Amino acid sequence: MCMKDFGTVTQLQHHFEDAHNAEDKAVFQQLKGFFDKAKKKIMGDKETNPFMEQSVSTAGDSGLGAVISGFDPSWWEPQELGATRSHIDLCKAIRGARVDHFVVETNKLLIRLDKLLAPDAPTEPKRRKAFEMSVVRWVPDKEVPACMTCVRPFGFMTRRHHCRLCGGVICNKCSQFLTHAFAQKLVNPAFAFEGEGFLKRSSSDTSINSLSLMSPEGEQHMRLCKVCRQLLERRDSMAEQRNTKPPIVQLYEKMKMCIEEAESILQQYLPMVDCLSQGETVYSYRDAMILRTKIVKLYEAIDQLSKRILQYGLNLDPPPNIKQLKLQKAIRMYASNFMQDNLMGLQNLPTEEEVKRLQDIRKADIQRKIAAERQAAMDAQERERIQREKDLSAFSSPFDSPSKSDSNPKSLGHRRQESAGSLGRGWKPEGETSNASRIADPMLQQMEIIRGYVRQAKQAQKFDEVAMLEQNLRDLQLEYTRQRQAGNDS
Repeated sequence: MCMKDFGTVTQLQHHFEDAHNAEDKAVFQQLKGFFDKAKKKIMGDKETNPFMEQSVSTAGDSGLGAVISGFDPSWWEPQELGATRSHIDLCKAIRGARVDHFVVETNKLLIRLDKLLAPDAPTEPKRRKAFEMSVVRWVPDKEVPACMTCVRPFGFMTRRHHCRLCGGVICNKCSQFLTHAFAQKLVNPAFAFEGEGFLKRSSSDTSINSLSLMSPEGEQHMRLCKVCRQLLERRDSMAEQRNTKPPIVQLYEKMKMCIEEAESILQQYLPMVDCLSQGETVYSYRDAMILRTKIVKLYEAIDQLSKRILQYGLNLDPPPNIKQLKLQKAIRMYASNFMQDNLMGLQNLPTEEEVKRLQDIRKADIQRKIAAERQAAMDAQERERIQREKDLSAFSSPFDSPSKSDSNPKSLGHRRQESAGSLGRGWKPEGETSNASRIADPMLQQMEIIRGYVRQAKQAQKFDEVAMLEQNLRDLQLEYTRQRQAGNDS
């Protein structure tokens, strides 16, 4: 008998193979099998195996230093990656087949359910049973000795019942009852439904068919198996998910609607502020104030909705995942940037008194410009008349016919010059000599001149100046009417 001691099983096995190889082979195989089992046990359960306890032992004759009992470091060296295989395609194929199977089976159930709920379906019990068997083939009772759901054997105390949608045979405990209202909702999504969709029978003392089990409102129920119930419930749950949006999505859609409405109102509000700040009368001060109030309310709604989105789900158990939280923070940042870019730089609307003051200043400037243009036109007309008289006296005799320029009925009027040197000189009066001689009132004469300016501006397609001149004409007409009324009253 060998009395040598070794630190590890591997060293003992190598010693036995080298020193005791010539001994009985049966004993050798037995010991080798024992060592293999010990090795498997050591590698399979490192924590509870006594060989895994670390102990320092001396090697005696072998001269080995301190080792760990029952542990070979070579067993735990890093291993190279071997052959790999992707099972994604196989998983997709299996999943696709299962999904297709459930879809086909669910569609079959819905088609059968729609036929059973037809308005012309018979209501008499015997005819009703025959009608149900014609829609769905019932499995014969003799072919099913036990319940197809719980495998409970049928007998005198356990009666057989048939599912109205798949025709399977089930016991009373496995029977589920589909309410008539929920069945209407399954075949018609627009049907309004409230309450429980399925009921369960508690006892089976008497035989119950699809018509004898009635709700308090008189609605009939339909017997189903658990498999059909699961398919119908899954179908209803998916329909609800498609038709009902999550609360966070509804909040985001409301916020986007407010942002789009605020952008459209800003496009109308900014030109109004510019015009009113310059004293123009194109826009109304009241309309601009209404738009500004709407913009402020929309910004408040955007701020509140973005805060609700940021805090959504924080109090739930479990809380939202990290990606959802990042998305909520990004939405809040987007809303904050929008408000900062538009609300912070939003122009303040001047007060109503300041708007009136600016309009009066602009009106006075326009009157001064008109007066200056009228004086310039009259000076130019006078210079032309003097120059014409000089030319006539120098180059014509008393018997010469009048010149072509004198016979022109519009010699007293001048059109706006279109040359580059005439830019900024304004419009010049244009009218017939007879009209100018007949008008004695200076204000009427001024209104006639402005009408000529309007015609010239329309011909030149200067619509901005047309609007300004028409406003001046209206102001003169109002002032003329006021003066006449004051004269009549005095």
